Amino acid sequence: MWLNHIFRGAVLLCLASSSLAQTPLPDNWDKIKESQRITVGYRPDGLPFAYEMGEAKKPVGYAIDICQALIAKLQQNMGLAKLDIQYRAINGQTRFTDLASGAIDVDCSNTTNTKDRRESKHVSFSLPYYIAGVRMLVKSDSGINDVDDLSGKRVITTKGTTSLQVLERRVAVNGLKIQHSECLTHNDCFKAVQGGTADVWLMDDILLAAHRAQAEKPEQVKLIGKLMSIEPLSLMMRDSDVRMKKVFDAEMRNLSQNFEITRLYKKWFESPLPGKGFALNVPMSYLLTDMLRFPSDKFDN
Repeated sequence: MWLNHIFRGAVLLCLASSSLAQTPLPDNWDKIKESQRITVGYRPDGLPFAYEMGEAKKPVGYAIDICQALIAKLQQNMGLAKLDIQYRAINGQTRFTDLASGAIDVDCSNTTNTKDRRESKHVSFSLPYYIAGVRMLVKSDSGINDVDDLSGKRVITTKGTTSLQVLERRVAVNGLKIQHSECLTHNDCFKAVQGGTADVWLMDDILLAAHRAQAEKPEQVKLIGKLMSIEPLSLMMRDSDVRMKKVFDAEMRNLSQNFEITRLYKKWFESPLPGKGFALNVPMSYLLTDMLRFPSDKFDN
């Protein structure tokens, strides 16, 4: 009899734990409005989307500018005279835990909107502000020119990014045998290729190009291969923040229609970067142009 009681108790405990795990996170609207403060997550090594400038390490970048514009509209919709923005540095893994715990209210780093993240991480995404694609970065004299050259090579991806799933699919389809490891940050991955402890770094093409442009000797590394995926980059929030997402999406459409997105794009992708002294010189792709004309946040990638 006592075994039955123990069994029933264990079942009830499991059900209770499951119920708690599935309990939707609260809407942040009231918390933000009452505190008149919103906390934004950003990646310090996410140039040109976000990076730190000057001794004060002020977050700047394309995603930061867009985030500030959307938050200004949020402030207006909340009827607030002021809405302070606090910034918190995150990485590929902490962006999800910080969002779930409330340490940040919105992720303004270069995060890909995927179906798996929407369903498993209980998050939602704004309309995209950039369309990236995964490519590879190698040393210029490596002899590696395409996916078929990866067998036996040391391939790295940044921890917590979709590049790992892209790599796994390619390895399976092409029957490759590789040595794989992960880096905590984009900077760590770039240094690994530069230093010769890794042969290939898989990541969004624009981030690879940005790290190459910052290198002391950019000619020593190169981007190779065709796009392996399409990565819609968006602001990320909790899936319970329905009101905030509605405001953000409406303002994203407005920024597209009044060409503010185009102006910001030219500032961060086609002009000398603030505090850096070089330009990426990456024109807007037809994929992003079409996405801004016909925006959507539904992707099955």
